[in-house]
Amino acid sequence: MGLFDFLKKKEEVIVNFEEIDSNEKAIELAKKGALAPLYLMPLRFNGPESVENRLFVPKEVVKLKDRYDDMVEDLLRQGKVSGYSCTPEYKGKSFIPCKLTIEASKDKEPVFTETINIW
Repeated sequence: MGLFDFLKKKEEVIVNFEEIDSNEKAIELAKKGALAPLYLMPLRFNGPESVENRLFVPKEVVKLKDRYDDMVEDLLRQGKVSGYSCTPEYKGKSFIPCKLTIEASKDKEPVFTETINIW
């Protein structure tokens, strides 16, 4: 890697989410940097590092979910929430969710709800 290699434009991978119809295809796109792993139950909330808890989304979605999880963590520390869920919604046969709904609750009543539209 040369001194000015960072100036070279990286080849961008165009992703058609409808065509990603298997976990293997999602993993391949993650290896190319087009997608990133996201844990429905965050590891910091003791979510398991398992295939069942992991899905793949664009990197920006991971960053946005992390910000919402930060907000939930603050509410948790204040004792304002005691439950958490992140529910994916899918279109067609795609393995990439079209949206994620994050909800934090107290006594089964929603306290914090955010939806991330992916595609």
